[in-house]
Amino acid sequence: MSGLSNILAIDFKRTDRIALTTALREYISYSYAEHPDAYTDDFRILDELRTDCLNLEVHQNALNRLLKYFGQLVFIGSKFPIDVGIEFPWYSAFSDDKKPISHRNFYYEKACVLFNIGVMYSQLGVSENRATPEGVKRACKHFQSAAGCFKHLNESVIPEMRIASTLDMSRETLGVLINTMLAQAQECFWQKAVYENFMDGTVAKLASQVSAYYESAHELASNYPDVAKMLGQKFLTHLQVKSYHFSAAAEFRKSSECIGQNKYGEEIARLQVAEGFVKRSFDQSKHLRDAVIKDLESLHTAVSSNLSRAIKDNDIIYLNTIPSASSLEVIGRANLAAPYLPPEVKDPISLMNEKSILGMPLFVKLVPFAIHQALSVYSDRKERLIKDEILSKLEELSNICSSTLQSLNLPASLDISERSSIPPQLLVKSQEVRNEGGFARLEAMFKTVQEFFPSNYKILEEAFNVLDAEAGEDEEWQNQFGERWKREPSENINKVLVEQANKHKKILEQARKGDNRIRNKMDQWSGFIQLLCEDKETLANSIPSDNVSSESTQLNIQEITNELRNQTNEAYNFMRDRQNTIQEVKKTADLDDIGPILLREAARITTTNGTATKIEPAQFEDLFTEQLKKYDRFLELIQQETERQNRVLIYIREKFQEFDEKRRRSINNPERVNALTNLETTYNKFQEILSNLQEGVKFYQTYESTLNEFKNNCEDFAAYRHREGEKFASEFISNNNLNRIQSSVSNLSLANEKSSPISPTNRVWTRGTPIVFSPPSQGSIQTQLPQSTRNSTSGVWKENMDVRFKDNNRNS
Repeated sequence: MSGLSNILAIDFKRTDRIALTTALREYISYSYAEHPDAYTDDFRILDELRTDCLNLEVHQNALNRLLKYFGQLVFIGSKFPIDVGIEFPWYSAFSDDKKPISHRNFYYEKACVLFNIGVMYSQLGVSENRATPEGVKRACKHFQSAAGCFKHLNESVIPEMRIASTLDMSRETLGVLINTMLAQAQECFWQKAVYENFMDGTVAKLASQVSAYYESAHELASNYPDVAKMLGQKFLTHLQVKSYHFSAAAEFRKSSECIGQNKYGEEIARLQVAEGFVKRSFDQSKHLRDAVIKDLESLHTAVSSNLSRAIKDNDIIYLNTIPSASSLEVIGRANLAAPYLPPEVKDPISLMNEKSILGMPLFVKLVPFAIHQALSVYSDRKERLIKDEILSKLEELSNICSSTLQSLNLPASLDISERSSIPPQLLVKSQEVRNEGGFARLEAMFKTVQEFFPSNYKILEEAFNVLDAEAGEDEEWQNQFGERWKREPSENINKVLVEQANKHKKILEQARKGDNRIRNKMDQWSGFIQLLCEDKETLANSIPSDNVSSESTQLNIQEITNELRNQTNEAYNFMRDRQNTIQEVKKTADLDDIGPILLREAARITTTNGTATKIEPAQFEDLFTEQLKKYDRFLELIQQETERQNRVLIYIREKFQEFDEKRRRSINNPERVNALTNLETTYNKFQEILSNLQEGVKFYQTYESTLNEFKNNCEDFAAYRHREGEKFASEFISNNNLNRIQSSVSNLSLANEKSSPISPTNRVWTRGTPIVFSPPSQGSIQTQLPQSTRNSTSGVWKENMDVRFKDNNRNS
C-alpha cells in the first residue's frame, strides 16, 4: 500500500494457472460409475472461477467471485477426496518467492482461497473513504469480516488440510492478521466517536482498545522470529507505532476529561505520558508511512500545545500536585470490534441458488465421496456376515451331514442289503448321470475350461505389460533428468496396482492347479462313470449276485432298511434345501443396494445439522446395523436347521447300529458289496466333478470381466502418468532452455563487449545439451527430448518372468 493510507491492507496470495477439468474427469471416470461428459458445464464453470484467482482487483465483484469459488470448493469437498491428483500452486502473500508451494490437496486450495477472501475484505476496507460516516461504517464492517475469515481459516479450515500450513497461513501469522484487522475495525469505531463528539472518557476507552489490539499483533509477531522476518520491519514498525499513537490518544482524551473534573495535576501527568508515546513513535519514523507520520505530527501538536497551556495554568492558578505516571489509574477499554464471519463463508451451501452470488452448486448429481466410502464399509460388513455367519455355517451343516452319511456308507449300505440284482436307488442315480450327459459332458466342460484359461491369462499379461511399460518410461525420465526429476517414481505410486496384478496372477495359477486336479479326478473315475451310464442289463451283469440268507432275517433287515432309507432321504433333503437357501442368500445380497437410503440419510444429516456439515462414513453406523437386520432370518434358519439335523443324525446313527448288527449276521457277497460301493461312490464323484467344472466355467467367465476391468485401470493409470510425465518434462525442458538461452546470450554480449566475437558455429553440441545454436542461416534453437534407450521387448511380460517393477515389497 502507498503512504496515502494510515492503515494496513494485506497482499493477495498469488497462484499459477492450472486446469482442474482433466484430473476431475479422469477421477470421475476411474472412481464413479458415471460418464464425465455429463458434467462438462460444471468443469467449465469451476475452471473459470479458478482462473479468476490469477489477477484479483479490489472490487466487490471480485470478492463475489472468490466467495463463489470458495463455496463450490466447500460443496465439492463432499464429492471428491482430498487428493484427486491436482497440484495446487500458491505463493506466499508476504514475499516475492519465485517458486510456489504446491500440494495435492483440495483443502489447501480452499484455505488459500479463504485467505484471499480475508485479504479482499482488508483491501476493500482500506479503499473506503473514511472521511465520511458511511465510509467509516463500511470500512469497519470490511475489517471485521477480514478478521472473521482469518479466524475461520485458523480454527476450521487449516486443521482439515491434514498437512502443515505454510508460514503465511500459520497459526501465529493468522493471529497477527486477526488482531491487526480488529485494531483497524476498532480504529473505525474510535474515528466515528470522534466525528460524533462522544464524551472524552468514552473516546479514551475506545482508543485504549485500539492500542491493545495493535500491541497484541506486534507482540505476537515479535515472539516468532520467522513470522517477524516474513512480515518485515515496516509491518512490525507500523503495528508498534500505531499502538503508541493510540496510547497517546487515549491519554490525551483522558487529560481532557480531567479538566472537567478539576484534576489539573492529573491532566498534566497524562499529557506528559502522551508526549512520551509520541516521541517514541517519532524515534521509529524511518520505517513509517507518510500518512502515519502526518497523524503523529497532528497529535504531537495538540499534545504539546495543551501541555504548555496546562503547565502554565497550573503554575499560576491551580497549583495542583502533578502525580507520577505510575500512579495514574489505567484507562479502561471499550471494545466494539469483533470477528464477523460472512454467511457465504460460514455456510455457503445453504445459500446456493440461482439468484445468489454463489449460484447453483456444481456436480450436484454426483454421489458424494463419503457415500461411496460408506457403501464400501457396508459392503465389507455384509460380505463378512454372509461369508462367516451364514454361508460357512450352512456349508458346515451340509458337510457334517454328508460326512456322517459317508462314514456309515449310506445309502450304499442299504442298497447292498437289497436282494435284487440292482438296488432301485442305484438305478435312479444311473439314470440321473445319463440325463446329465455322462462322461462326455464332463469332457466337453473341461475343454471349455481349458479354453478360458489362456484367454484370462492373456488379459493379465497385457495388464502386466502396461504397468511394466509405464515403469520403464518413468525410469527413462529419471535417467534423462537425474536428481532434477522430482516427480514421484512409479515404484511408490503403482504399489496397489502391482499388488493387485500379483494377486490376480496367483489366483490364476491356483485355478490352473485346480483344473489339473479335476483332470486327474476325471481320468481316475472315467471307467466307473462310463459304466454307470450303461443300460440296466449291462449294469446288472457288472454287479455280482448276493448270497441267500434266511427269509426271516431278510425281512427284519428290510424293515430297518426302510426306516433308515427314509431318514437318509430326509438328510439329503436338508442338503438340497440348503443349496436353495444359499442361492436365496446370494440373491438377497445382490439386490441389497442401500445407496438411495444412504443419500436420504445424508440429506437428513445436512438438514438437521446444517448444509456445511461434513459427511463421514461413521455417521451411518446405526443405518448399517438396521440394514443388516434383513439377514437375521437366515441366522434364525441356521439355528433351526442345526437343531433339526442333529435330531435326524442321532436317529440315523442309532438305527444304523441296529441295522449293522443284524446285517453282519447275514451272509453277503463281498464282491457285490465292493461293486455297489464303487458305483455309489462313482455317482458322488460324478456330481463332485460336474460341480467343480460348473464352478470353473463360472469363475473364468466372471474373472475375465474382473481382469478386463483391472487392465483398463492399469491403462488409465499409465495414460495419466504418461501425460503427467510429458507435461513435467516439457515444462522442465522449456525452463531449462530459457535459462540456457539467457545464459548464452549474456555470455555472447559479454564477449562482444570485450571485442572478442564468437561465431555461433564455433559452439559444439554434445549429447545431453538441450540447446543447439545453429548458424545464422538456420537460426533456430532446438530442444533435446528424452529418447527411449530400452530394448523394444523390454515392456513385454512373459509368464515365466517375474514382474519387473522397482517395488521390492511386491510378491512375484
